[in-house]
Amino acid sequence: MRKNRGFTLIELMVVVVILGIIGSMSFVFVLPHIGTSTWTRAKVEMGEIVKALNHYAMGHSGEYPAGLVDIGGQFNGNAPQDPFSKADYQYEPSGSTFRLTCLGKDQAPGGTKDEDKDIVFTERGLESPVP
Repeated sequence: MRKNRGFTLIELMVVVVILGIIGSMSFVFVLPHIGTSTWTRAKVEMGEIVKALNHYAMGHSGEYPAGLVDIGGQFNGNAPQDPFSKADYQYEPSGSTFRLTCLGKDQAPGGTKDEDKDIVFTERGLESPVP
């Protein structure tokens, strides 16, 4: 006598429902942190851009480049872009100084939530986020 082995349709449906519940619960807990992680990514990338800008200035008599295109070679062709706007970070050179800005998720100056706060770097490093 041969026994049939395998799962019944009911057993498979119960497993799918349980996995769906677990998946939706984890999605609810992870979703609020996506903006904060993107903000942190922008901050880290901007720190790397500042290092590249300072390296460039060391080789050019203390003068910073006119645009981020000039340091693209240090990033395999292109400098990282703002993860919120998908455009270049706002870069304002002024001879021996510069200002590198990311406006955050809301793309407006200021911001109250963590992911909306501006990130501003100068040649001296990170400035305090604007509250």
